[in-house]
Amino acid sequence: MNPLSLLKSIVAALQGEDDPAYAAAGFALGAAWGLVPKDNLCSVLFVLAFFFLRIDKGMALASAALFTPLGFLLDGPAHSLGGALLSCGALHPLWTWLYNLPVLPLTRFNNTVVLGNLAIGALLFVPLFVLSKRGILRYRAAWRARAAQWRVVKALSGLRIVSLYLEWTRGGS
Repeated sequence: MNPLSLLKSIVAALQGEDDPAYAAAGFALGAAWGLVPKDNLCSVLFVLAFFFLRIDKGMALASAALFTPLGFLLDGPAHSLGGALLSCGALHPLWTWLYNLPVLPLTRFNNTVVLGNLAIGALLFVPLFVLSKRGILRYRAAWRARAAQWRVVKALSGLRIVSLYLEWTRGGS
């Protein structure tokens, strides 16, 4: 997705009539994906979730782009959290069982940074979902009508790709 179509998708999510929960879920899931290092199966599972879940994909990609640099900044605390989780005696049987599964070790959950960032993403998911849904609702109540008159919104909304995207997200009607 190029930057212009990503911007168009975000404008469509904010200006559209779809349930704001789809955009909020995309934002929260994209944030969790952005925090996790990208060189493992865990990252691939996030991308697959984008395709199988009904979320706003543009919002998810924008959120991932925002949270990926934050993931690098959180590597130290994530390493500490992941190390604490992996060394917790009560969780040792769980880690052993997960590691002995056929494909799961490819997620690299046994890496302290991967597990720590995954845990941070899981902890932030619900608060980010709630806050982004509130933000979208507030935007729609206070700014949507004004923003619809802005030239950039009119230009992005008038492009054919936006109408195709909106048609696709509404189920092809």
